[in-house]
Amino acid sequence: MIDSQDNYESGSPNIREIAQDFRRLGWVGFWIQSLLGIIPIFLLIFVLFLRPSVPSNAQNSALDIVLGYACLFALIFTMYWCFQYTRIGSKLEDPNQRPAKAEVIHALWLGIVINLVGMSCIILIGFSIVGTLLYRLLTLPPGASKMFSPIAGTTVFDPGSIVTPFNMVTIQAMVNAMGAELVGMAVSLWLLSRVSSHQSKS
Repeated sequence: MIDSQDNYESGSPNIREIAQDFRRLGWVGFWIQSLLGIIPIFLLIFVLFLRPSVPSNAQNSALDIVLGYACLFALIFTMYWCFQYTRIGSKLEDPNQRPAKAEVIHALWLGIVINLVGMSCIILIGFSIVGTLLYRLLTLPPGASKMFSPIAGTTVFDPGSIVTPFNMVTIQAMVNAMGAELVGMAVSLWLLSRVSSHQSKS
């Protein structure tokens, strides 16, 4: 267990400080991830489960769909895991429920790994989407300069547009999701450094 009698001469944080860090950073990470994750979560649910009608040139490949599911589950899990840090903080302050140091470190590493998985999926999806858009732009006929092709007399964009509003929303969602995963990773790494620097008296 993480002992409450700390070696103050070593400058290590005491158990109360670590518990407060878990609660405070857990809530900060949870709310920031929630705010950043609203757009990507709803977009992924919309694309993966509601199956919207999109142009044929915007259809996702099977790999993109698999990565989309992985990204969705990873983002939801990391938000939940930041909330779990607040529960761990409460347990650390209770001598009767205080988990072992190895158990706390394992929980933190799990959070880091899931954030890495989510970020990796986002990057791979980004490569696919941005690469596709770049290919379309590079294959424009000579003299073509318009990225958007609104249909005359309407506010509806032509399904054959090089870049559609849906593409831009997708890119924004990827940036938000990457920011959310980065926040989750930063919280986990900071807490890991705090727990690792804790020295218990034998």
